[in-house]
Amino acid sequence: MPVRGPVLLISDQPARFLALRRSALAGRRVHLWLTNGASAPRWCVGVRGDPTIPATFDAVRSRDVTVVVDLGDEAQAKRVATAVRRQLPRAPVLVIDRERGRRRTGIRGGIAWIDEGELLADAVEGVLARVFARRQVERFRRAMRGARSCAFLVQHDPDPDAIASALALRTVLGAGAVDAPIITCGRVTRPENRRLIEELGVRIEHVSSRSLSKHENLILVDVQPPYFGGDLTDVAAVIDHHPPSGGFRARFKDVRPSYGAAATIAAEYLLAEGEEPLTRELATALLYGIITDTKSLSRSASDDDLEMFAYLFPRADHSLLRRIQHPSYSAATLRRFGVALQRAHVTRGLAHVHLGRLPEDQEHIVAQLAEFCLGIEGANTAVVSGVFHDRVVMSARALWPAAKLGDRLRDSFDRYGSAGGHAVMAKAVIRLVDWRRTHEAKGDRGLEMSISRAVRRALAPASRVRRSST
Repeated sequence: MPVRGPVLLISDQPARFLALRRSALAGRRVHLWLTNGASAPRWCVGVRGDPTIPATFDAVRSRDVTVVVDLGDEAQAKRVATAVRRQLPRAPVLVIDRERGRRRTGIRGGIAWIDEGELLADAVEGVLARVFARRQVERFRRAMRGARSCAFLVQHDPDPDAIASALALRTVLGAGAVDAPIITCGRVTRPENRRLIEELGVRIEHVSSRSLSKHENLILVDVQPPYFGGDLTDVAAVIDHHPPSGGFRARFKDVRPSYGAAATIAAEYLLAEGEEPLTRELATALLYGIITDTKSLSRSASDDDLEMFAYLFPRADHSLLRRIQHPSYSAATLRRFGVALQRAHVTRGLAHVHLGRLPEDQEHIVAQLAEFCLGIEGANTAVVSGVFHDRVVMSARALWPAAKLGDRLRDSFDRYGSAGGHAVMAKAVIRLVDWRRTHEAKGDRGLEMSISRAVRRALAPASRVRRSST
C-alpha cells in the first residue's frame, strides 16, 4: 500500500478535525499549528509561531505535504495561505471559507478555496449514506435470523463482481465457507476469474438447477430469481444491481440499477460498521469487481461506484490485482479467437459472430470476444454467440446507453431461457430445446442462421440509434 502524504493543519478550532483521524487523516503524519500555550495532541506534531510568517513552516519540509487552512478571520486566512505558499511552493493549499456565500469556490493564486457549506453538505450526505447502509445491514441480518446455514447463489459463469460481493456479504453475516457456501449452476470458465478464486483460496461449488429448490436460505448475489427460469420463486435475499427482470419474492431485497457493480453495494454493507472487516484481499476482490463491471469506471458507473473505487484503491493489493488481470490463455483458446475474427462482419453498425459448438469450459470466450468486436471498424454494437451443450449463450456490447441492450435482449430472448443486463452490456442464455420448437433450425447451420436473424431483428435498431440521434 502506498504511503499517504503528510498534512499541515492551520486552524483556530483543531477539534473540528478529530473526526477525520480514522478516515482522511488515517495513516498520515499530521502537523498541527498550535496557538500560544497549547500542547500538541498525541496524534500530531506541533508547529509553533506566527502563521503569517513563512519561516514558521520551515520544519515542514516534505515535498508531498497537503496544507489545510481553517480560520474564522477571512483576511487572516488569506495572509496565512500566502505565507505557506511562499515557504512550501509545491504544496497544495486548501482554505475552508467559513463566510458562506461571500466568495465563489475555486483556485486563485495557487490557493484552493472551498465553501464550508459545501463541505458540510458532503459530510451530511456521507453520514446519511452510512446510516442507510447500516439499516440495510440490519434488515439483511434480520431476514437471515435463525438460519443455521445459507448459500450464496451466483450466475452460471460467476464473474468477479458476483464472487467479491458474495465474499463480502458472507463476512457481513459472520459466516464461514462451510455454513454459507458460494454456489453456481454453471462453472467458472474465464481464466482471470479462475485466477481470482485461486489467489484468494475461494471455493465455488457446482450444483444442479433442479436442486436449487431444495436449498434453504438462498441469497442471490449479482443476479435475480428470473435468471433461473421457474426454478426459484421464494428466496431469502436478493442483492443486485441489474434492472429488475420480473417479479419474485424474497425476505430481503436490495436491487439498485443505478449502481454499476454489486461490489459497491456489498462494500457499503461491509463498511457500515467500520473498516475492521475489510482485509486487503477483500478490498482487492471488491475493487476488481467494480473494475470489471464498469470497465474501469467508463461504463454505467455511478458516483457511488466512483467513491467506492477511490476508497478501495489504496487499500488493495495491487501486485495481486496485476496477477489476476493478466491470466494465461491456452493455444486452443487463441486459435478460436482467430477463427472467430475471420468470420466477423459488420452490417449497419452491428457486428455479429456465431462461434458454433464449443466445450462448456470455453463459455468465457463469448463475453471476451464481444468486447473485442466492439472495436471493429464501423461497429457500434457487437454480439457474439456460441452453443454450449444444450444452450446458446449470447453476449452483447454497445458504445452508448441509448442502445438499451438489456431491454432488447430480454424482449427477444427471455422467453427461451434468461436474458437481460445493462444498457451497454447484456447477456442471453437460450435453451436449445425451447428455441427449436418455434424456429426452423435444422442442424448447426440452420441454428446459426436462425440466431443471426433473431439478433439482427433485436439489435439492428440499437446499432442505428446513434446515427439517427446525431
